[in-house]
Amino acid sequence: MIKKTALLILVILFGVNSYAQKKSKEEVVELMAEDTCECIAKKKISKTDKMEDKEVALGLCLIESFNAHKSKSRYYSKKTLEDIEEVGEDVGVAMAGICVEDFLSIFSSEELVDIVSDDDDDVGLDDSTDIGLTIEVELISMNNDAISYFEAKDDFDKTHIFLITEEFEGYELLKKSNFGKSYTVTFKEVELFDLSEKQYITKKVITKLEAL
Repeated sequence: MIKKTALLILVILFGVNSYAQKKSKEEVVELMAEDTCECIAKKKISKTDKMEDKEVALGLCLIESFNAHKSKSRYYSKKTLEDIEEVGEDVGVAMAGICVEDFLSIFSSEELVDIVSDDDDDVGLDDSTDIGLTIEVELISMNNDAISYFEAKDDFDKTHIFLITEEFEGYELLKKSNFGKSYTVTFKEVELFDLSEKQYITKKVITKLEAL
């Protein structure tokens, strides 16, 4: 009886954990942004406070929300506090659409400019390839390898290969039943070393897939 009970508990826990990680990266970002907005509003920070105090308060709110929601997405479940700067960039964009008025009541325009300038200083020249590009294509095939990828062709019958390096919006659309259907692919271009070519080659990495 004890063994059966223990087994039942394990099954329930596994099921809960699997369900908890079904949210997409974007959904979890939205949750963290909402939490962080509420948290920072409760701290009663004003423009007259020191910039350092504001940044610390914002950081603590972000960390608290990150720890509360990271397990709900496969993407963020692998992240740690060492990745909090990257997480902050994702959440910051979402927060701008949720509580921009709260931000403006806390940070002066000069402080916001300084924050943006600091972020720009951290970006290298190679990051210019991260700009989102889009193309309309028809899905042809998919390959699950060390690095998964899929093939698609455009209106001129040119074949494109898109690498899959992380979870992205619309990943569930990549299945055999959708081969031959048309989609809009958002991607970024990255420089990867090609052993056969013995040089760096520009590759397309998908960031979003949308049905037409």
